[in-house]
Amino acid sequence: MRRYISLTLLCITCLCSAQPRIDSLKKILANGNKDSRIPALLELCWEYRYSKPDTARKYGFEALEAAMQKKMPSFEAEALHNLAITYEAQGNYQTALNYNFRALKIRKLLADSIKTANTLNNIGISYDELGNFTLALKYYNEAYQIYKKLNDREKLAMVTTNLGILFKGHEDFRQAIAYYKEAYAIYKTLKMPLESAFTEANLGSGYHYTHQYDSCLYYSLKAAKVLKEQHILQFLPVTYANAGIAYFELGNTAKALELLQSALTQHARYGNKKEMSFCNIHLARIMMKQKNNAAAQAYLKQAISLGEQIGASKQVMDAQLLLADVYRDEKDFERAYQAQQAYGFIKDSLFRKEKTRLITEFQTKYETEKKEQQIVSLNQQNTIQQLKIRQRTVLLLIAVALLLAGAIITYLLNNRRKLKAEARLQTEINKQQELTTRAVLDAEERERRRIATDLHDGVGQILSAALMNLSSLFKKLGLKGDEETQAQRSLNLVTEGYSEMRTISHQMMPNALLKAGLASAVKDFLNHIDENQIKVSLETVGLTKRLDEQVETVLYRVIQETVNNVIKHASASKLTVQIIHDTDSTSVTIEDNGKGFDSRKLAGNEGIGLKNIRSRVELLKGIVDIDSTPGKGTMVAIHIPA
Repeated sequence: MRRYISLTLLCITCLCSAQPRIDSLKKILANGNKDSRIPALLELCWEYRYSKPDTARKYGFEALEAAMQKKMPSFEAEALHNLAITYEAQGNYQTALNYNFRALKIRKLLADSIKTANTLNNIGISYDELGNFTLALKYYNEAYQIYKKLNDREKLAMVTTNLGILFKGHEDFRQAIAYYKEAYAIYKTLKMPLESAFTEANLGSGYHYTHQYDSCLYYSLKAAKVLKEQHILQFLPVTYANAGIAYFELGNTAKALELLQSALTQHARYGNKKEMSFCNIHLARIMMKQKNNAAAQAYLKQAISLGEQIGASKQVMDAQLLLADVYRDEKDFERAYQAQQAYGFIKDSLFRKEKTRLITEFQTKYETEKKEQQIVSLNQQNTIQQLKIRQRTVLLLIAVALLLAGAIITYLLNNRRKLKAEARLQTEINKQQELTTRAVLDAEERERRRIATDLHDGVGQILSAALMNLSSLFKKLGLKGDEETQAQRSLNLVTEGYSEMRTISHQMMPNALLKAGLASAVKDFLNHIDENQIKVSLETVGLTKRLDEQVETVLYRVIQETVNNVIKHASASKLTVQIIHDTDSTSVTIEDNGKGFDSRKLAGNEGIGLKNIRSRVELLKGIVDIDSTPGKGTMVAIHIPA
C-alpha cells in the first residue's frame, strides 16, 4: 500500500506559535490602532494557521476584507496566501489552489520575487497532494529558479525537499530519498533543527517504501522528538503514523496500535481528514491481523467517509480494497463484491485521468516539435507553397470528412430509431412478463389464504365443537378405570388434531405477516422452534417500513422452507437468519453449523424444496446462492433487487 503523507515544507522561518507573541498581537487589535490593524490580523492568521486553522481563517478573512476596502494589494496577497495555507493544513487542496492563484496574480503584478516564489512553492504543494505530477513539478521548478537566482539556500533546501515528496508520490522512492538527503545536508549546515526534523520525517516516510523499516523507524522517532519539543503539534502525528507503520512491519503490533491511534486522535483535533483516513486504513490492517473484523470494518468505513469528503481517491480506493478482504473473510460475498467494484471503479477512474493527462502532454509536445522542425527546414517560398498545397488538401479532406460524417450521422439516426423501437417492444414484453409473474404469485397466495381460512373457520370449528361435546359427554357418563383412560386418550387425539390444524393454517398465512410485516412474522415463526433442538438467532437491518406484499410473502415462504430443511436434515445446533433491506435491494442470509454437503453436486439434483425456493425468488428477478462444505455447515444467500 502506498503512502502519500509527507511533511511538505512551506515558506516558513518558525512554525512555533509563541503565546506571548499572540497575546501581543491581540493587544494591538484591542488598542484600535488603524495603521497596525491589518498587519496584526495577518500575523494572527499566520500564528494560528496550523494549530487552529478555523481561528486563523477568521483573522485572515477579516484582513482580506480590510485590505481590499483600503486598496492595499500587498496585504491582500498576504491574506490570500495565509488563507491558502490554512486550507492546506486541513487537506482541502482545491480550495487552497483558488486562494494561492489569486495571491500569485497580485504578487507578479507587484514584482515581489521572493513572495512570488513562496506562492509558487505552495501551488506546487497543492498539485502534489492532488496527484498532478506535471503541474507540481512545473511550479516547484519556477520557485526553484527564483530562489537560485536570489541565492537563498534555505529556500532551495525547502524546494528540494518538496521535489523529494513529489517523486515519492510518483513512486520513484530512491530519487525521493536522494532529494531528502540533499536538503537534509543543507539544513544541517545552516544549523536549522526544526527544518532538519521535517526532512527526517520525510526520510522516515521514504524508507518505508524501500522496505528499510529500521531506518524508517529511526528517522520518524528522531523527527517526532524535535517536533514535540518545539510544540509543532500539527505535524507530530504524521511522524507517529510513520513510526507506527514501521513497528507493524517489524512485528511490534502493540506499539504500532498505540502510535497510530495517537496519530488519529491528534489529526482529528486539527481536522486533517486525509491523514485521518490514512491512519484509519492502517489501524484496520492491524485489526485484520488480529482477526477483529468488526473493528477493521469500522476503521475502513470511517476512512472511506473521510476520503470521500475531501476527494482523496487514493485513500478511498485502498480502504475499499481492504474492506472487500474483510467481507470475504466473513463470507459476506455480496458486500465483498460491492467493495471490490467500488475499488475497481476508482482505480479505473484514476487510470483514465492519468491516461488523458499523458495523451494531452504527448500531443502538445508533438505539435510543438513538429512546428519547430517546419520552421527550421523550410525556407519562406517553400513554406508558402507547402502551406497552399496543404490548405487545398485540408479543404478536400474536410469535404470528404463532412460527407462521411453526414452518412454516419444518417446511419446512426436510423439505427437509433430502430433501437428505440426495439427497446419499447422489449419494455412492453418485460412489463407483461412482470404482470404475469405477479398474477401467479397473487393467485397462489389467494389460494393459500382460502385454504387457511377454510381450515380455520370450517374444519377448525367442527373440531372445536367435537372437542367440547366429547368432553361434556365423558363427564356425564362418569367413566372409570380403563374406559376413562381410553376416553381421555380419544379426547387427547382430537385436541392434538385441532392444534395441528391451527398450526398448518397459521403457517399457510401467518397473522403476523398480514398485520406487522416480514420481520415480525419471521420472528414469530422462529420463536416456535424448540431451543433444546437448535439455537436460533435473527438479525434485521433496515426493515423500518413494510416491503412490497409479494416480496414479504416470497421471503417468508423461502425462510420457512429453508429453516425447516435445516431442522430436518442439517443436524445443526446453531442457526442464524439475517435480513437486510436498503434502497437498492433486500437480502436474506440463512447460515447453520450443521453437517453440510458438497454444494458442487447440487447441479441437476435439486430437491422439490430447493426448486420451490429458486422458482419463488426468480419470479421476483432475484438470485439464490448456496455455499456448503461437508462438516462446515451451509449458507443460503438470497438477493432480491428493489
